[in-house]
Amino acid sequence: KIEHLASGREVRDVTFDLHKGEVLGFSGLVGSGRSEAMTCLFGLRKKENGNIYISGKEAKINSVKDAMGYGIGLVPEDRKKDGLCTKLSIRHNIALPNLDLLCSRMGVVSRTKEDKMCNKVVADLKVKTPNVDVNAGNLSGGNQQKVVVGKWLARNSRVVIFDEPTRGIDVAAKVEIYNLMNQLKQQGIAVMFVSSEMPEVMGIADRIIVMCDGRITGELMADEATQNSILTLATRFEKKVV
Repeated sequence: KIEHLASGREVRDVTFDLHKGEVLGFSGLVGSGRSEAMTCLFGLRKKENGNIYISGKEAKINSVKDAMGYGIGLVPEDRKKDGLCTKLSIRHNIALPNLDLLCSRMGVVSRTKEDKMCNKVVADLKVKTPNVDVNAGNLSGGNQQKVVVGKWLARNSRVVIFDEPTRGIDVAAKVEIYNLMNQLKQQGIAVMFVSSEMPEVMGIADRIIVMCDGRITGELMADEATQNSILTLATRFEKKVV
């Protein structure tokens, strides 16, 4: 549960809840504050106000490390810039955010644990690669996205945030990402899905939250939403509030 989340001009008094085994979609025009709200939840952007509750208990999230500790993972809008080290292998991309699970108390990485974790991610998400030592930059866009998701699933994240996950990938890869989100939902993982494509949000999400000028302007059940109703909410404010 998020209450009165605020950060600068981009996120203003944002309140919503998210349920286990649900895909919650976020729609709105570019600049509506959707991505900024997500980075606040992940500790990347400083939160000026608001409370975050997980399983009924207040979560103190002031950094990415805090968010990871509460089981939150982010698949960022620009996967090559913010989600992957493209010059490193699939192995190292998956292992880097999970060193706390792979290292001994002496700080030595267990190659056995690393192999098990990385091979499981590749197998579970059907990443098309001959092995885990291939550079992530050599993968297709869809498979790169799977690696970004996989590193969070490897640490049993309870909440996974997808920010424009299908941007820049082909139709077949998009379908795989949609199937992946449904798979996470069936596993009881809470999914937040930000997209500029209204048909995409309507087709994948269970509920849709619409934002405009940093604020939530409405919430719709996906089976009742139309492009017109979403667009009306996404353009609710003719002038930005100062």
